[in-house]
Amino acid sequence: MMRLSTLWSVDRTVDADGRSPVADQILERWAHDRGSARAFRSSANFVYVFRDAGRRRFLRFADSSERSRETIEAEVDILNWLAGAGVHVARPLPSRGGNFVETVATDLGTFHAVAFPALEGSCGLEIGDLDPSQFRAWGAALGELHAALKDYPGAGTAARATWRDHLASAEKYTPEDESALRREWDRIASALGTLPVNRDTYGLIHFDFELDNLCWGDRTIGILDFDDCARYWYVADIAFALRDLFDAGADLGHPSFREFVRGYAAHHPLDGALVAQVPLFLSLSKLLIYARLARATDLPADRDYPKWLEALNRKFQNWMEAYKTSLEGHKV
Repeated sequence: MMRLSTLWSVDRTVDADGRSPVADQILERWAHDRGSARAFRSSANFVYVFRDAGRRRFLRFADSSERSRETIEAEVDILNWLAGAGVHVARPLPSRGGNFVETVATDLGTFHAVAFPALEGSCGLEIGDLDPSQFRAWGAALGELHAALKDYPGAGTAARATWRDHLASAEKYTPEDESALRREWDRIASALGTLPVNRDTYGLIHFDFELDNLCWGDRTIGILDFDDCARYWYVADIAFALRDLFDAGADLGHPSFREFVRGYAAHHPLDGALVAQVPLFLSLSKLLIYARLARATDLPADRDYPKWLEALNRKFQNWMEAYKTSLEGHKV
């Protein structure tokens, strides 16, 4: 998630119809139906939906302080390779100038942007509505993705973050006086350092393979949002995907988890000892989200903000407290 100050700088330009002159300026780099761009979501990136000859498209852009052009170009290279390998992903659209990534200087700063077609299918299913066969299909889609990513030969791998990079960032944004969180950071870092790293256990992962990044068709599952793609243990992707299933605690005997793993194992090797580390990766996820929230809540307190932004800031702070309580309650 981006800093709230960055979010506010752009979202304050959005009018009652969802239009923003910043988005319109950036979108000029791509073919589009003029005046069609509308705000869709602001979280880790700014996302706008637009039309090109009536076809639904998405513009995604981020402030240069949030994401580097190099990491986005690496993401694009990975996506284009996956599409060529037959994986159903949203393949980036070239701009009018033939570029997949455009860097645009605006009055509000410099932004790196990409555009994607809309994927067909049902997107954003709720985890409570899935039946066993759908959990199995979900796991199978992730197993197929990992099997494909293992063969990715491109330079994009080196530009993507690792678990060590994420831990370093979490340490930076964890206050020095939060001793319990610091101890949990030490525990997690120490445990991760002992895990096996080889071709079947470690490589590029999606990092956010949750249901809101999937579009379910009749025969395939389309995959969105590779912007957090990173180098981790493959089992971390399983844990991160199923965070909502384990909201009350990790239960590796849960029938839905077993179906997910069954589908996954049909397409990619799965080390039972690493599956047992799912609770560790769930703790890591909480620590990383806490740190991202701490980074995001940067609004100066001496200014007036719209009610929705103040509410969002309070929500982030409440989430931080909840994650902190959960992490501090971990029994070593």
